[in-house]
Amino acid sequence: MNKTLYCIRHGFALHNYIYQFIGTKAYTDFRDTPLLDKGIEQAKTLGENWNKINDVELVVVSPCRRTLETARSIFQNKHVNIIAKDFLIEFPFGGDDICNKRRSKKELKHFYPNVDFSEISENVDWSAYNETVDELNIRIYEMLRWLCKRKEKTIAIVSHSSYIGQFKDKKIGDEDNELQHCHPYHIELIYDENKKFISFTEVKSSDKIKQQIR
Repeated sequence: MNKTLYCIRHGFALHNYIYQFIGTKAYTDFRDTPLLDKGIEQAKTLGENWNKINDVELVVVSPCRRTLETARSIFQNKHVNIIAKDFLIEFPFGGDDICNKRRSKKELKHFYPNVDFSEISENVDWSAYNETVDELNIRIYEMLRWLCKRKEKTIAIVSHSSYIGQFKDKKIGDEDNELQHCHPYHIELIYDENKKFISFTEVKSSDKIKQQIR
């Protein structure tokens, strides 16, 4: 059994911009950072130019502001279910990088009424300690198991650079090959007859999404 998965990194966000001025304080001093105008435009451009967007049957999104705003801007004119899942939150989950610490479910439901938050807890279980890569891998496998149980065959996830990078490339913080904002990385997931994840293949495409900022 195969499923098609599109992995989309969020648009350009506040911490991406201010990192060049204050370094890692951009991650530790600003909670749940939002998209900047540039990031919103990146997401809208993908929504307008992606020729596979109508194939997407389900969107699964990290419940951080920058990913929620990205999903909303990409799929704003599409009738597709959007479900928030904590297993998509950026690495490290916990510790000092509070730019990854989401808001309460009550707040999120108020600001993003078209997203289904029924599968997350009211408050995020944020540890005082930084998540390890092994713990991140456990979250990734939780995602793969959850996706297998879904009836949809073509699914998009809207997540983050380290999460997607570790999933598809086993790389975190690869500054020389940074994942593009708002690009749909195409993955084919392979499960066996017992719905156990076996492997995946990344489909490299020569098609490039035109990302011009209006």
